[in-house]
Amino acid sequence: MIKLKPLIENMEKQWPSKLLDKYLLENAVVAFSDTLYHGSPFEGMVGMLVHGIRGSEHGEVAEYDTFSTSLNSEVLTLFSEGTGMTGLEFEVKNARVLVLNDIMTFLVTQLPGSGISNEIDNEEEFKNFCIQYQIPLCYRENDPYLPYGYISSLGVDGFMYDYVWKGDPQHYNDESEICFVGKGIEKLNKCITKYYVEGEEFDKKLPTLKAVKKKLHVKT
Repeated sequence: MIKLKPLIENMEKQWPSKLLDKYLLENAVVAFSDTLYHGSPFEGMVGMLVHGIRGSEHGEVAEYDTFSTSLNSEVLTLFSEGTGMTGLEFEVKNARVLVLNDIMTFLVTQLPGSGISNEIDNEEEFKNFCIQYQIPLCYRENDPYLPYGYISSLGVDGFMYDYVWKGDPQHYNDESEICFVGKGIEKLNKCITKYYVEGEEFDKKLPTLKAVKKKLHVKT
């Protein structure tokens, strides 16, 4: 088992062999359909209701435009900053989602500098993988990594960690993240089915926005 620290993106962007694209698209992309949730404080809700869902840089994975959702409805409370169930509900059908195994998770989390520490159980397998697919190396640390935007460059709608896809109870995570990237975020905008404001349920934007602004007025 090996552990390597995340790197800081301080080198010219390099790309792996196109064979990696082919391998992942054929073996690691699944058609995902399920109900998803995104919890938000009131200020974030106003922005999403007025401007639509927009991406931001991921805290762990090397992607610029991401939007995190969850299989767990509890995130509606966990990320509402104490305002109760507040956020969005989505019905997603046949999204193309890349499932990240331990090797891919390690490679795509080397650059953001988030402090995440991933483990590789089979060091020999990892080395052979990096050689086979010509994974670039950081010129200073000589450690393998995948560049910013690699996942979205594949044309997938998003990614998830393999323990989420497998539903592994030993790796239960409250967030159970399904993260959308690039143009997948645009598709997600069309999948919103419900809005929640402090536990109250809505099915349209305008009444939701009025309710949020009313709550904000009371809050301030």
